[in-house]
Amino acid sequence: MTINAQENPLAKLWGIEINELRDYIDRELNLIEANNVVIKYLNKSNFAQTYINIKNNTLIVYTVDMSKVPEILSIPEVKPYEQFLDFKKVNNSLAYLKSSFNEIKNLAKQKKPIAIMSGIFPKLNNILIIVDYLERDANETEVLQEFLRSVSQYNPEIFFVEPPDSSHTKRSFNKRTISLMFFCGQCIQNNLYGNLCTAGFFATDQNHTYLVTARHCNYNDFHNITTFSTYTTDPVLIGEFALYSENHDFGLIDIKNMSERLIASTNIYFPNSNNYVELNINEFGRPTSVHGAHLCKAGCITGVTCEYIEAFNGFEIKENEEIEEDFILTGLMEASKGDSGGPVFAFKGLNTVTLNGILSASLDANTPVGPVGFIVPLEIMLNEANLKLITSAIVNH
Repeated sequence: MTINAQENPLAKLWGIEINELRDYIDRELNLIEANNVVIKYLNKSNFAQTYINIKNNTLIVYTVDMSKVPEILSIPEVKPYEQFLDFKKVNNSLAYLKSSFNEIKNLAKQKKPIAIMSGIFPKLNNILIIVDYLERDANETEVLQEFLRSVSQYNPEIFFVEPPDSSHTKRSFNKRTISLMFFCGQCIQNNLYGNLCTAGFFATDQNHTYLVTARHCNYNDFHNITTFSTYTTDPVLIGEFALYSENHDFGLIDIKNMSERLIASTNIYFPNSNNYVELNINEFGRPTSVHGAHLCKAGCITGVTCEYIEAFNGFEIKENEEIEEDFILTGLMEASKGDSGGPVFAFKGLNTVTLNGILSASLDANTPVGPVGFIVPLEIMLNEANLKLITSAIVNH
């Protein structure tokens, strides 16, 4: 089963018809290949970053020293991609941006101004610091002001989030009728606190099989035993929250005691008006790592939506002074409370995807780069927890 044009989030993101989708996926893959070739030859002092423009079928190369462009174009390996390259003049080199960003991150760790987030954004050719809205006390305000004074020497762009609109209406969501099939991208419920999150993906450390989701789905409660079930009219046990990361927003649900009534699938649930489509995760797919490429998320509240990659290696300091790092930052993927932990992926075909991570959070504010989505990268999770992604059938123990 396939998705029609009105329901396909990638066709919607790119502003194209469904019959153009496969060609545009190939177009993006070609631009990613061009990027991987070109960046090998970009000196970090003469160039900044790159960014895919899928609509114009170009790879933007942000350039500090335009006199170096002919040198790049003369390289034999680059020649086949010359027609796709668009060199744009900017002021800040990648070397300067990375050095400044590292200094800003170190200052943030030292001073711990709460409710801020930051990253290097190619389209701004600058570091963006977002100060989230929060009713800070006098001490917290002073810490924030001192931090901003300290980082001013690096000339970052600073954006203050306005107070939330109290008239904003929340989506309603009803429990599904019982289904023995359980997919990545569907709702899971914390049986201790009652909150909803989304199933991310399945992985193993060879001794146990886990369902990976966002750490904060457990309300950061690591003292009580917490189990998760399906969010259905007749809840079915999935497993117990077993392990979590201290530096990144992901946790592991051990499914060794998963109900025998439940048939778990490693595919991603993609609802549509007809019923649903299963998106197959490519076991050997390489996660997307290019600015301007698309990423999509599957959330149990808002379904599958897509946006562009805007930055890598972003960090956030939460209200409790907890620091989380290494985020992929995207545009806002129309996420809602309950979508946390959902799989984030890139389409490689109409029904085949490459997993890139899980959704951690979103900031619905009109920043200089628009609303922002926070993604925990797949590689970070697999390496930190010594896990291997599972894309084959899950066998109940």
